[in-house]
Amino acid sequence: MVLRLESICEMLGFEIFFAITQKQDLMKMTIFFALIISIFAVSGCQTESTQTAKNALGEIKQITVTETKQAMDKRHVQFIDVRTLEEFTGGHAAGAVNIPLDTLSDKLDSLEKNEPVYVICQTGNRSRKAADLLAKAGFNNVWNVSGGTVAWQAAGLPMEPVSPHTVPSNSSKLDQKTQGALLAALNDERLAQATYQAVLNKFPGSRPFIKIIEAERKHESFLLPLFAKYGVAVPKNEFDPARISVPADLTDACKVGVKAENENIALYEGFAQFVKEPDIKEVFTQLQSASRDNHLPAFTRCSEGGAGGRRGLGRAV
Repeated sequence: MVLRLESICEMLGFEIFFAITQKQDLMKMTIFFALIISIFAVSGCQTESTQTAKNALGEIKQITVTETKQAMDKRHVQFIDVRTLEEFTGGHAAGAVNIPLDTLSDKLDSLEKNEPVYVICQTGNRSRKAADLLAKAGFNNVWNVSGGTVAWQAAGLPMEPVSPHTVPSNSSKLDQKTQGALLAALNDERLAQATYQAVLNKFPGSRPFIKIIEAERKHESFLLPLFAKYGVAVPKNEFDPARISVPADLTDACKVGVKAENENIALYEGFAQFVKEPDIKEVFTQLQSASRDNHLPAFTRCSEGGAGGRRGLGRAV
């Protein structure tokens, strides 16, 4: 049985009074008061809510716009813009999905509680309120994007204008998590293209890059029809080979390819846990197989000093 602290304090007060009125000896009184002090030290005799404990479980963390973009490039994340639809369609951070603040309470089921949620608005005020709402609803990993869309745009990070002929992301036939998977897959394939092109700019004609980059372009073409079918806005390609650093040695560049393909395989492995649409699952499976069975072995051989250089094109699909 759990007693309220107020009740315990009331009981202690009564016992003190009783001990004094009964003229208990000094030793007993000393022991009694020591017991009281111990109880106060552990729990305190004041009314105190458990909000602190709740906040510790659903902690709201601050994150910069640059860190948010880096997190999105590494894996699928839940990234929501809580501004109004009018603000959202006027321009928003690439990859964000619109769930206006006044509708968020009704859309909690569309978000995964045990996965990170990144929240952005115009300057960071509404997103803070939204993050607090999510934390109180039991979301365990909530990030408030500091500075909001204003800071995102000022940092030169990719924006997505929504044209009158483009269906807004929140009107898609897919749930938000699957929309995010499509966007993450497209960004990953585009990043691979840009990275491998950067290598080819430095080491022209190098294999296996020269063949694999063509495969990456095909991968993007496999994904784009899914965006059209399910009404998901296609983001602008912001990956620029000129802004990607390349190792001084081709063998080290191949090691970068090994890392990129392993991350790609893991990305699609994660998507397989929740994507339900058969056609999306099929495309994801094909892309994962190409990375695992063709690209990764080619880069591995190259990173170990074999099948590199400029002779031959290798095999990649």
